[in-house]
Amino acid sequence: MADYYDALLRLCGFEDDDIKREQPRADKAFERLELGTEDMKTAEEWVRQNHDVELVGVQRLLRGWILELFDLVLAKDEGKKVVYYGFPSIQGPGMAIKAASKDEIYVACPDAILCHTLGQIFDKLTPILEAGEQNGLPPGHGLCSLQQIRVGAMAKGIIPVPDLVTGSSYYCDMGSKSDELLKQKYGQPAIYVDGSMDSRWGEYPGYLPERVEFMGAQLNKLFDKVKEVLGVEVTRDDWDKAQSISRHIFSGIGQLTKLMKADPVPVSAAEQELAQILATASTGRAMTEVPEALDILVQEVKKRVDEGIGVVEKGAPRVMIFIAPFSDASIMHMMEDAGLAVGATLLTVPPPKVLHPTSYTTLGEIIAEREMTIGIYHSSFGIAKRFEDAARSLNMDGVICAYQFNCRPLALPSHFLKKWVEEEAGVPTLSLEFDMYDSRNYSAASLRTKVETFADMLRARKAFARV
Repeated sequence: MADYYDALLRLCGFEDDDIKREQPRADKAFERLELGTEDMKTAEEWVRQNHDVELVGVQRLLRGWILELFDLVLAKDEGKKVVYYGFPSIQGPGMAIKAASKDEIYVACPDAILCHTLGQIFDKLTPILEAGEQNGLPPGHGLCSLQQIRVGAMAKGIIPVPDLVTGSSYYCDMGSKSDELLKQKYGQPAIYVDGSMDSRWGEYPGYLPERVEFMGAQLNKLFDKVKEVLGVEVTRDDWDKAQSISRHIFSGIGQLTKLMKADPVPVSAAEQELAQILATASTGRAMTEVPEALDILVQEVKKRVDEGIGVVEKGAPRVMIFIAPFSDASIMHMMEDAGLAVGATLLTVPPPKVLHPTSYTTLGEIIAEREMTIGIYHSSFGIAKRFEDAARSLNMDGVICAYQFNCRPLALPSHFLKKWVEEEAGVPTLSLEFDMYDSRNYSAASLRTKVETFADMLRARKAFARV
């Protein structure tokens, strides 16, 4: 038995029966990923350093990520058609396609999966990034490192060429441009879901009906293309099934966010991120692994709260960040080592709900109406307003607007968001430029001085407030 990876898999929640059952897939996947004995030793150390593997729920989430990696790498070998979508993406359409396909289609965001596995687990993302830089997305041009990962992984033959790819052109312009590059190289069919984030300042949570009608038509176009290319029709029942699972997942994430209000904060936000992004980047393992893993983790974290166990000292300033790093959890731990209790990310805060019964009839328009209400794809003001509301509702001492430097939709509001949250919510905000996918650009050490200074300021502010 090729047992060089057994210890890592056990660390990540695999039972002996799991390992035996998955051995043929693991052998093939790890060979294609060029991961050997020394890589497994590195991974064990990296996982112990960055994740709270004493918690069974965390182990189960790591297990889900590794299984999703196997599923991605071996999808075509196992006879499945493949659909890729970009990040960020509207939550739901991917799961609905998966639900409609009866497990005949693999649907996921490969870039985010490789970030969390080759990055957070194996600490071996650099060769993939370098391959992306050598195959059409060169360094030094402000190109998205997430797209470099997908291009590099396809160039190295690690992930299969998809049967259909959909780009989130309603938010990210870089994704669809990269898909055009890959279409020229590999012939992958692509369908772009366009949108517009233009709106009047202050309009959110309101929106013009045309916004819903346009994005709804684009989403309906996606479902029509899936039927045309793959022979799979996505129905309202499929959407309802996907939403039922999503509600279970995000209910668990919401419960974790409530538990993170405890003082001291009971667990690292890096563990919240494992669940949040697996639910977003995956459709298969998110549906089968995440609900139970989250149920276990919520109970374990509740026990910690009851016992007064925390990962930072009691009374530490509570902060919220935009999004946790995908490939390098040590950045989150650096913030905690600086004395900050990271209680939430914007994505772990339950979003607003549509308050009235929908008048729309097509599946695309129903989804689009929900997205306008959530705000992330509404406008830059919508994002700023969501930050303000979350900082108020969670009673945060500070906000870290950690934004992706080479992402236009994130970089654009980075500094006026700081001004808005400070003026409207009265919450000090640090605008922190980083790269959540490629830690060659911004490591924990490179960000430490700014974060430590911000932490000192928040502690002084709290002390002054007590006088």
